[in-house]
Amino acid sequence: MTTTATPPVPNPPSADVSYTFPPNGASLSEFETICRSIVESASLPREKSQSFPSGAYVSPEFLDFEVKEIFRKEWISVAHQSQIPNPGDYLRVDMCGEPMLVSRGKDGEVRVLSRVCRHRGMDVMPAGSAPESGNQRVVLCPYHLWSYDLTGKLVGVPEMQEAEGFDRSEICLHEYKSEIWEGFIFVTLNEDLPPVAESLADLKDNFVGKWNWSEAELVWSRHWDCEFNWKILLENFMEAYHHLGAHRETLEPFLPAKGCWTEPKHEHFSIMHLPLRDDMKEEILKSGDAGTTMNPFPGLAVEDYTEWWVYLAFPNFLIFNAPDRTYWYRLLPTGPETCSLLTTMIIHPSNKERPDYEKVFESEVAAAIKFHLEDMEVCTATQMGMRSAAYEPGRLSHLEEPIWHFQKYLTSVIERSRT
Repeated sequence: MTTTATPPVPNPPSADVSYTFPPNGASLSEFETICRSIVESASLPREKSQSFPSGAYVSPEFLDFEVKEIFRKEWISVAHQSQIPNPGDYLRVDMCGEPMLVSRGKDGEVRVLSRVCRHRGMDVMPAGSAPESGNQRVVLCPYHLWSYDLTGKLVGVPEMQEAEGFDRSEICLHEYKSEIWEGFIFVTLNEDLPPVAESLADLKDNFVGKWNWSEAELVWSRHWDCEFNWKILLENFMEAYHHLGAHRETLEPFLPAKGCWTEPKHEHFSIMHLPLRDDMKEEILKSGDAGTTMNPFPGLAVEDYTEWWVYLAFPNFLIFNAPDRTYWYRLLPTGPETCSLLTTMIIHPSNKERPDYEKVFESEVAAAIKFHLEDMEVCTATQMGMRSAAYEPGRLSHLEEPIWHFQKYLTSVIERSRT
């Protein structure tokens, strides 16, 4: 898509901003103008916080910066281990130009491999001809029929007997650095990055460890090709303010926006609490019954039944958590004004033993699709607004505090890129 609006030149940043811009009197490029506006927004106190300039959502140059400084340098969640439970299971993932294969080898180990053939560079499982997931013993490149097992080892090479010094035992698909944290598979292109468990230790110990997602199972997913910038979705996901409008018939009746609150910003994550409606909380505390349609995760206290939560572990690990289910989003940019979104539902396996499981599951999936469609509508319409010459950054509500947290994270990325 082409952009039709140029972000306005902002006022000079406040004195406490450390980011260095061109000297006074020098002209700013569109990219520098966007960065300057982002840093200025992040420097404001929460009570004066405002949204980003439009260029942050439409600029190809700024997306290139994000891919380089975020998606190629940070830990990115790409799957849940329950999606590949057996040896030979695999998932195709395309992460900002990197064709990946998330696999479980015959040794039972989970790996994230490149899909780039070591012969002439073809994607060994190209889109359109290879299933998005499945189980198979080997991966066969359709170009010249080189084959690899799911540990990445080259196992078959026709007509290479005259290639002097060729030793197939020395060749394998490239393996990216990956880790499993609480059941989720993370990958990074940055070999020097500290472990996921190190940066998210506080998140596990103080907030999410009791859910034990490593024992949970992903039971539903839906892929969306979205006509909006990836940050539009991220910001929408992290604030409950839009329950008043976008979700007034789905989420607002039991998770009212008023009363939601945000934890103080952590270096590595942001958290918003979504308490249930007052009468629902009172009934739960009185009866001790979670009142959920599916089995709650084992080990939760009765107080855990009285609210939902949204978590953002920077840059894009998104969790919408309830006592009886977890929605995890895999969010990846595909262009300045487009993104790929996988929405999922993760539950405790004990639910499958219930006689009414199929009926309850179908009802919950239908409800999930309904509120996701509401989000798709408002996010697409918001992207349209970003192309308008009439757009200007607007003030944020206290119910949008996590957006302000993300602004500070993005500013830290900008500052890091200049060191």
